[in-house]
Amino acid sequence: MRPRVFLEGSAPIPILDEYDFTSLRIGSVDNILSDDPIDRRFALWFGLDRRSGTSLQQETIRNIGKRLHLVIGGQIVGVHPIEKAITNGVLPFVLSTVASEENAMMLYQELTLSLIHIKAELRDQKG
Repeated sequence: MRPRVFLEGSAPIPILDEYDFTSLRIGSVDNILSDDPIDRRFALWFGLDRRSGTSLQQETIRNIGKRLHLVIGGQIVGVHPIEKAITNGVLPFVLSTVASEENAMMLYQELTLSLIHIKAELRDQKG
């Protein structure tokens, strides 16, 4: 479960990877494609370290109108349309392929555990 972020239509090189994320939250948002008031979509909010937040801000300024793709295991699982610069170091993704709350929570839990292991790996490398 190593999340990577790619810019739509660019070279297949991630602009962010699993080492850039410092936190993760899950939530739900209204499904704008449905008239049902209880129809919800799920989203993940990734917190970034300072360096990555600055890089994200620069990328979003240069690429307004494009989309960012959250890719896990070679699959696009989330999308973020770039409407303006992201200046707060928090990157939200609407989960495009996860329909149920159960699947969204499972993905969130697996990603949370994976990020904990990645942070430990980084600490070990730094000594």
